[in-house]
Amino acid sequence: PNTIIDTLPALMNSVKMVYTIARYYNTTERMTNLFTKITNQMITNCKKCIMEGDDLDDKDLLWEKDPQMLIKNLESCLKLNEAYQEQYR
Repeated sequence: PNTIIDTLPALMNSVKMVYTIARYYNTTERMTNLFTKITNQMITNCKKCIMEGDDLDDKDLLWEKDPQMLIKNLESCLKLNEAYQEQYR
């Protein structure tokens, strides 16, 4: 998530340019689909960060994690969420 935070301004600028220039993407529906895909990728990245590469489907492994590391990873994901919402405005 920290790497994504650093690239968010450039990503959002690129999306803005796509909306302005590309005839195919200058509709609300297509832009919504694009943002949905971007958001889903960020969620997947945060899940992997939180689970530290373990099986994402095995939720019981979450409770076996080191609490300090888990808190650090969750805070990183929350920062990504805040940065994404800030860039979207």
